Amino acid sequence: MEMRIGKRVEEKMVKIAVNQYDDCIYINLNDYTIFDRFADLIEWSSKKIEEASAKEKEISEKYESIFIRDEDGNPVEIDFEAFRAHYNLRKEVYKETCEKIDSIFGEGTCRKYFRVMYEANPGFVPDEECIYDFFEEITPVMNQLFEDRKKKIELRFNKNRKGGKGNKYRTKDQLIRDYSGK
Repeated sequence: MEMRIGKRVEEKMVKIAVNQYDDCIYINLNDYTIFDRFADLIEWSSKKIEEASAKEKEISEKYESIFIRDEDGNPVEIDFEAFRAHYNLRKEVYKETCEKIDSIFGEGTCRKYFRVMYEANPGFVPDEECIYDFFEEITPVMNQLFEDRKKKIELRFNKNRKGGKGNKYRTKDQLIRDYSGK
């Protein structure tokens, strides 16, 4: 004889396809912190982008320009130190954002979502636009999951439900109607 448990746990996992190849991420609706962690991530990423913009201004003051220009104003050479200073700053923010996305939605979420880009360039680092595209697509999903979870909890712990504390105050006819599903 074989017995199994855990079916209810598996039912709480929401599977979300993140690309045309049906790569999926799973969201655990019983993880009480997932919605807070997601909201914190969006807030954190906005602050990080603002910080990066402020630091870029400092870098711009330090270096006149990425391009070294001739007397006519035409670019003739690139100042690679200035170039690296500008772009390494944002690159680190984007990498850290991807790590945080993976920590919430599971290892490899960014690789799955940006699969085509990673296949074309294994060293790909999603930029600000890519990250916001992900946020724009996942936010409505998270909102819907939150609303669904809230409704389930309200139904489950409603005192008027079948077997709820409100039962002792219902009439015999109400009880029969509730139990018969009418």
